[in-house]
Amino acid sequence: MNVCIPKERRPFEYRVGLTPSSLKMLTKNGHQCYVEHDAGLGAGFSDQEYQQAGAIIAYSSHEVFGRADLLLKVARPLLEEIEWLQPGATIAGLIHFGSERQDKIDKLLQKKLQQLPMSRFNFQMEHYPLDDL
Repeated sequence: MNVCIPKERRPFEYRVGLTPSSLKMLTKNGHQCYVEHDAGLGAGFSDQEYQQAGAIIAYSSHEVFGRADLLLKVARPLLEEIEWLQPGATIAGLIHFGSERQDKIDKLLQKKLQQLPMSRFNFQMEHYPLDDL
């Protein structure tokens, strides 16, 4: 599975969808991970740390979104980001359906994109969703 982590494009958003240590768990289990250049910089993670964890650094947003089977994102996606995703991809992140514009919802449905809102995960459990990937 191609797991992709883009650089967040919304103003004042410095978080990143996955840390290098979490990414390492995925690459050890055979997943290909792509991280957009400088995606972790605002959160204190360098491209080199992601590469040491097994990531491939991508130098364009289009590549990261276009390769994603699973996109790990913090902020809800912009309309153009949704357009870059391949049909059938899955987005995991802080997704708020109640505050999405109708044109974005229509595009998500048209492309048959799956969404995993992080608000739905129970982080009190001993077993986390990414452990199964």
